[in-house]
Amino acid sequence: MDKLITSSPTTLRWLSTIKAKVKEKNLSFKYSEAKYYASFWSPKTKRNIAYLQPQQTQIRLFTRLAPSFNSALQTTPSSSKWADMYPSIFKVRSEDSINKAIEFIISSYEEDSHEY
Repeated sequence: MDKLITSSPTTLRWLSTIKAKVKEKNLSFKYSEAKYYASFWSPKTKRNIAYLQPQQTQIRLFTRLAPSFNSALQTTPSSSKWADMYPSIFKVRSEDSINKAIEFIISSYEEDSHEY
């Protein structure tokens, strides 16, 4: 397996649930996976709107939202250009966090669409 190599069966299941529930919303963005991350991409703005980095016990969700958008968001630990594009992070640590992650992905898409 050459995709999402840092994930676990649990975080892969969470990621699958997130992907399916976002798809149900019928929004016009695409999903893709790479070696260390998954992403949602907007054909409208031609850029990624959210990155998901599945690890063994959590999924780190990087969004285009300001950390002040919601108290559950934290300032991204990244620096420079990455932090400018994805200023906030949300950590999915249980199934209870999945709906909040979906809300942030959709909000990040809407925020990115308004900037365009």
